[in-house]
Amino acid sequence: MAKVNILLMSKHVTDITRVLGQRGLIHLVDAVNQSGGRLLSEVDQEQDEKTIYNALSRCERLMEGLGVDQSATLPEKQETMSLEDISAMMMRIYTKYHEQEEAIDRLLRETGVLDKERSAIAAFPLQQVSLDALRNLSHFFMVTGRLASSVIPRVTMELGERAVVVPADGREGNVLVLCSNKNHWAVMDDLQRFGFVEAEAPEKISGSAEEAVHERDDELGHLHTQLDECRFNVLKLSEEYGGVLLLMHSQLKGLIAVRQAQKHFGKVANLFCISGWTPSSEVDTVRDIVKETTGGTGLVEVIEADDDALVQAGLETVPVKFKGGSLLRPFQMLITNFGTPRYNELDPTIFVGITFVLLFGFMFGDIGQGLVLALLGLWLKLSKSPKLDDTMHDAGVLLAACGFSAMVFGFLYGSFFGYENHAFLKPIWLSPLDQKDIGKLLLTAVGVGIIFSSVAIIINIINHFIAKKYYEGVFERFGLLGLLFYWFSLGAGIWVVKTKSFPVWAGVLIGIPLVLLFLGGPIKHFAEKHHHHANGEQESLFNVLLESCIELMETFTGYISGTVSFVRVGAFAISHAALCLAVFSIVGMIHKGNMRGGGIASAIVIILGNLLVIAFEGMVAMIQGVRLEYYELFSKYFTGGGIEYKPFQINNNNTSNTNNNESKGEH
Repeated sequence: MAKVNILLMSKHVTDITRVLGQRGLIHLVDAVNQSGGRLLSEVDQEQDEKTIYNALSRCERLMEGLGVDQSATLPEKQETMSLEDISAMMMRIYTKYHEQEEAIDRLLRETGVLDKERSAIAAFPLQQVSLDALRNLSHFFMVTGRLASSVIPRVTMELGERAVVVPADGREGNVLVLCSNKNHWAVMDDLQRFGFVEAEAPEKISGSAEEAVHERDDELGHLHTQLDECRFNVLKLSEEYGGVLLLMHSQLKGLIAVRQAQKHFGKVANLFCISGWTPSSEVDTVRDIVKETTGGTGLVEVIEADDDALVQAGLETVPVKFKGGSLLRPFQMLITNFGTPRYNELDPTIFVGITFVLLFGFMFGDIGQGLVLALLGLWLKLSKSPKLDDTMHDAGVLLAACGFSAMVFGFLYGSFFGYENHAFLKPIWLSPLDQKDIGKLLLTAVGVGIIFSSVAIIINIINHFIAKKYYEGVFERFGLLGLLFYWFSLGAGIWVVKTKSFPVWAGVLIGIPLVLLFLGGPIKHFAEKHHHHANGEQESLFNVLLESCIELMETFTGYISGTVSFVRVGAFAISHAALCLAVFSIVGMIHKGNMRGGGIASAIVIILGNLLVIAFEGMVAMIQGVRLEYYELFSKYFTGGGIEYKPFQINNNNTSNTNNNESKGEH
């Protein structure tokens, strides 16, 4: 990994930021902190960001109004537009769109008023009579309205010869009441007692209500034609400017991403400085990009990670780039959930992948159930469903790998969907529930733990040597002396079990690394005579010896507990087989009972039982695998505290994943 400091003129800063973001090469750090004596000042982009966000909001409102889908494919021909060009183009589109929107709003209001008026006229009981003629009656009083159909005969009898009640046009219950002027008050009182609702004649209508309705229909038809024309104009605007709006929307998001990245930059006068980390193999690519974008005026300073002053002073952490593709990414996810390895440490991904998959298969060995997990994992990995993100695809890879491992151990155990019949499928290795094989299974689990733990300690030793921490690599309890003590103790234990005797040479081999581990503290104490605590006093020899004793006890107990802890791998393999046996025991009870429909009931029990085992035992095996990785293996070689390499990158949607882990001190 190398640090690059790019110096360029202000006129090139936006272009170079966009190009670097599109290539995704630089893990940005705060350039101001990189300058000695803080020669650079921070880049304030707050006002620019507000302006761009406002433009983006206007663009999105325009797209919504014109019905342009934000997720649509961008046009093939893409020209880079400045913020001023984008604002001018949006104003032009908005003016045209606003004209149509105002026309549509006006037509909708007119349509609503006219439709309400038409409904009132259409509800008038007398549709075919001239309303002017009704208004000019001088000797008679006439009123129209509604009565309940059931009371009309009673009303007719009540009024008698005082008034005439005639059914009117329209729906049932519309009536016309005609009487003399001198009787109309009494008639109206009688009508109201029976629930009469008067319908006043619409004003400003000279002819019949029917004619007025037809006139309103014609006017509404004309308004609807105008509405359709305006909406068609909006559709034409969408077709004409949809691609332009998509392009402007994308570029505005890109400008926001650029401005966010530029917050990491530093500047002095008209010069800008970009600082960040890039893989050493990409340094020439960065140089070429700067040269091409700035016309050769930009300068690139390259500092290797080991030579960087801030790194040497412990004020900055070099980011770590994981290697490998999508097959290793799920195991990298397991690592980063615990912590990120430090720079110049061995990448533990392959070791974690192998150990986790093997431990899962050991605990969940079954051909059929493993096949189900493998198929489910492959579906998650290969499915094109938009509901499944990259995390689910990675989980599919992990699930598929664990499923295949379970299938391999299923052949070793002779188990198919929990059914163990040696006549049908003979185990290649052993049967977890066979009494004579249980001891072998548990001892093998411990042996696997010894191998995995030893590899973990070797990784820890190598990491210390790479970091030139030779003392820790030798005298640490998970260093070289600790590993020798572990191996010698295991060898002596095996010798005692086989020969029933404890030879002197075994005690010597165990004692030498233990004594050296104990002396490690005092040796370091005398080697660092000038080491002081915060109170300025040199650490006393008594404290050093006490710490050495405690370290020795922790070494002894840690190795024993760590080794014994792997017994649980075999124990969970036995519990998995026992749970499967319980399912088939229920099936056996059904057969013995000779119950009706026993075959169907047995099939249901087998299916549901296996689903339960897959879900429950699969989860348990996953949890135990993670626990063993984190607490029994990671504790031996993994310190964490690193930073993952996350280059500033503008994706296809012009959104960025700008790294927020600015190196402003120790991480």
